[in-house]
Amino acid sequence: MKKNVLILSALCFAAMTLVFSGCKKETNDPQEPAKVQTYQMSITATKGGAETDEANGPRRVIGLGDGGTLTATWAAGDKVYVYNETTGEELSGYLEASDNNANTQLNGTLTGTIEVGDELLLKYQTPNNYATQDGTLDYISANCDYATATVTVATVEGGAITANADAVFENQQAIVKFTLNDGSAAIDANSLEIEVAGETYPVTPTIARREMYVALPGFTNQNITFTAKVGSDTYKREVASESLSNGAYYQITLSMTKQTAPAAVPEGGINGEFNLCDKKIWFSKGNLQYNASSNTWRFAEHQYDIAGAANANISDSYNGWIDLFGWATSGINTPVENTYFQPWNTDNTNKANYGSGITSEADWADAHANYDWGKNAISNGGNTANSGWRTLTAAEWYCLMENRAGATVNSVSRIRHAWATIDGHRGLILFPDGGTFTAGEFSTIPSTSSGFYNDMDYKTTTCTLEQWAALETKGCVFLPAAGKRSGTTVDSRTEINYIGAYWSSTAKDGTNAYYGYAFKSSDASTSRDEAPRNWGLSVRLVKDAD
Repeated sequence: MKKNVLILSALCFAAMTLVFSGCKKETNDPQEPAKVQTYQMSITATKGGAETDEANGPRRVIGLGDGGTLTATWAAGDKVYVYNETTGEELSGYLEASDNNANTQLNGTLTGTIEVGDELLLKYQTPNNYATQDGTLDYISANCDYATATVTVATVEGGAITANADAVFENQQAIVKFTLNDGSAAIDANSLEIEVAGETYPVTPTIARREMYVALPGFTNQNITFTAKVGSDTYKREVASESLSNGAYYQITLSMTKQTAPAAVPEGGINGEFNLCDKKIWFSKGNLQYNASSNTWRFAEHQYDIAGAANANISDSYNGWIDLFGWATSGINTPVENTYFQPWNTDNTNKANYGSGITSEADWADAHANYDWGKNAISNGGNTANSGWRTLTAAEWYCLMENRAGATVNSVSRIRHAWATIDGHRGLILFPDGGTFTAGEFSTIPSTSSGFYNDMDYKTTTCTLEQWAALETKGCVFLPAAGKRSGTTVDSRTEINYIGAYWSSTAKDGTNAYYGYAFKSSDASTSRDEAPRNWGLSVRLVKDAD
C-alpha cells in the first residue's frame, strides 16, 4: 500500500496492545467455544479523505494544528494482517490487495477462531523504522507506513467470512513536509532531529536539503524541539503546545535560529562567567605573579596561592615570585611616558611616577593601554602578548561586587561574594551568576545575607581543599588576602592573610589610583577605595567572554 503515512511509535503500540488485550467476548450461553478453523475472507478496502494529486501528493495544504486527511493508493500484493479484538487473538495468514488503486479488494486465508459479531482489526504495516528516515516520501511508504480499519463479522458460513461494511483504512500517523530557513533565506540541512513527547526522531537525507518529509505519530499539546545541522553549524527552534493529528498532512515552514557556540574558556581561565553590567568575563586561574630573574609572568598555580613575605625580596634580579605590584608596572614603556613602569619598582618618593602619563581621574585608554599587566605574555595563560587579558576598571569592580545577579547559596539568593577561609587561606569567594550552591558543599556556611557580607573574621564560610576544588569546577573565584607592600616592607603579622586589595585600571588623580574592593579582618567594608600608586597590591586579570 503506497501511502504518505507513518507507523505508530513504540509508545503507541504499547497503548494499543493494552486496549486489544482488555476486550474479550463474554457470554452466558453454555455453547462449546469456537474451534480454530481456516477461513476465506474477501472485503473491499478503501481510503477516506481528500483527493490525491499524483504529482504533488495530497492537494489540501494546511498549517500546524489544523489537520487534513492523508490519502493513499494500494499496490497489488500489499499484505494486511488481522487481529480479532473480541478474542484478543492474532489470526494466522493475511489478506492481499488485488490491484493498484485507491480502492482494492482484499482476499486471503485466515486461521484462528472467528464468530459472528467479532470485531476484526485490519492492519497494513511496514517495518516500523523511524530511526533512519531520509526525508523522502518513498522512504516513509516503504518503512514507516501504518494504517488500520475495524470491521464487524456479519456471517461465518462454509468457512467464508463477510463483514458488515467495507474496510475504511485510516492512517495512524501524520506526515509533515518541513521547509527550513533561517528567517531570511533557505538552509540546506545535513540532518534534522525532532524531539517530542519523550521521543527523538532523526532525519538524515542522502544530500543536504531544505525540504524534508517526516513521519510522526500524532500527539496533542506537546512541546517540540527541532535541531538542524548545516555543515558544522547548529540551528534550533522550539515550539510550545502544538498538536499533530494521525492521518493528517502538514506543510510547515520552519524558521530556525543559528546557535552561537559558547566561547571556549581561555587557557589559564576559570570556567565561570561573571556579568559586568554590559559584558561577561572570565577570571584568570590565580593572582598575577612575576619572576624578575627570568622575566616571566604567570598566574598562581592555585587561586589561594600567594607570595606573602617573599614580596620583600623584590628587585630586578630576584629569582623568585612576587605578586604585589605598584600601579601600572607592566614592564612595558611604549610610548615612553611612564617613569616607574617596571614590576620591581619600589620607590616611594614620587607616587606620580607610577603611571605618570595620567594626571587626573581616568581609565587606561588606548594611549596608556600598555600600562596593563595583561599586555604581557602570561606563561600559563596562553603565553602570547596582547591576548586579551586585562585589568578591571573601577566601575567594573563595582558591577562585580554590587550590581549583578549573583548565585543562590544555602537557599539565600543574590549572593555575589563571601568572606571565606579555604583550609586556612583567607580571602573572598566570588560566586558566578546563576549558580546554585548547597550547605553541603561547604564545611560551614551562613544562612542569611548579612552572614555572607559581614563576616569580618572569615569564620562563617569555610571549606576544605577538596570542597574548594569542587566549588572551583562550578566557576567560583577566590581572591586571597595577599596583603600589601610599601617599598620593600611587607607586614606578615597584620596584613598577609588579613588584607586583600586588588588594583583597578582607573586613576583617582595624579598620585592615587582606585583599587577594587579591599577586604580586611578589621573592617567588613568591601567598598571601592583609593591608594597611593606606589603601594604594592594584588593583580587579578580577566578576559572578556563576549
